[in-house]
Amino acid sequence: MSTGASGNTKTIVLGNRPLREYILEAIISINRDVDIVEILGRGKQIHRAVTLYNTLTSRLGDRITLKNVEIGSMLIRGRRVSYIKISIGKK
Repeated sequence: MSTGASGNTKTIVLGNRPLREYILEAIISINRDVDIVEILGRGKQIHRAVTLYNTLTSRLGDRITLKNVEIGSMLIRGRRVSYIKISIGKK
């Protein structure tokens, strides 16, 4: 699942779709008018968020830069779930 945020930020929320779909979505967002792409992985999807970031850096190399990494936990349906939010942007 992916959702857009306000302004020039695109948030990609990782779900159960194949990783290549998220890679394509991130590359298309970076090539368009989006300044910052946020990759959000919650719970069991945290490792996929890191894999997505590593794949993007290997494919796009010097075209993107790491802006911020945020880790924490949030309440979802009364349960505390760990998350990682990786923000990348254009150079």
